[in-house]
Amino acid sequence: MTIRHGLKNIELNPWGLNLLNHVKSQVIDKEWYKDINLTCRGQMDEIEKWTGVKKLHELIDEGTRHDGFPEVICAHSFGAENLNYVRGNRGDEITRGIGNLQQLVAGKLMLRKNALFAVYPPGGYISWHNNANASAYNFIFTWSESGQGWFKYWDIEKQEMVVFKDKPGWQCKAGYFGSYQDPHHTLCYHAARTDCLRMTVAFTLTKDEMGIQLQDQIIEEISA
Repeated sequence: MTIRHGLKNIELNPWGLNLLNHVKSQVIDKEWYKDINLTCRGQMDEIEKWTGVKKLHELIDEGTRHDGFPEVICAHSFGAENLNYVRGNRGDEITRGIGNLQQLVAGKLMLRKNALFAVYPPGGYISWHNNANASAYNFIFTWSESGQGWFKYWDIEKQEMVVFKDKPGWQCKAGYFGSYQDPHHTLCYHAARTDCLRMTVAFTLTKDEMGIQLQDQIIEEISA
């Protein structure tokens, strides 16, 4: 089976935007993220260290010693472990609401698993990593308040940096994160940062032929 690699930008149609704007209307407009503690534990001022080129190449040099996880996420993360510690009196509302939004998007688009659901404050970021531990075809939906951010990945095959600059509103990227058992060029080292409010909701499919076919179907359904 031919394995795709890298990520591509998908222009969203009104149906896809309407679905994602429902997510924004809950998480951003109701400011649910403000009740979730930041995950970075005092590392807010280390954005250059964790998203710079030096860190990328240090991680590449680690080879398979890198477990695939980002070392630092400076964001309000809606992972289950964080929802157990919601501040204020909206814990039940937020926990149920996030679960409902995950099910809604996954159900409408036939996606398998929510891999990331986080709101980055200005100065927020996710450090370089490659998700080799969670290899799959995927979709990454990103909302940006004013477009002052970016997502980058290192194209191993071309030995060049690919930059997706944020824009105000929603964007979608679709691609594949390879594992250490896949061809080396399918590894996707990536990072993101922002100088404005930014939300990312990412989902995975499988990593087989069915995953490829389903990714194509979803792109056709949501693209302009």
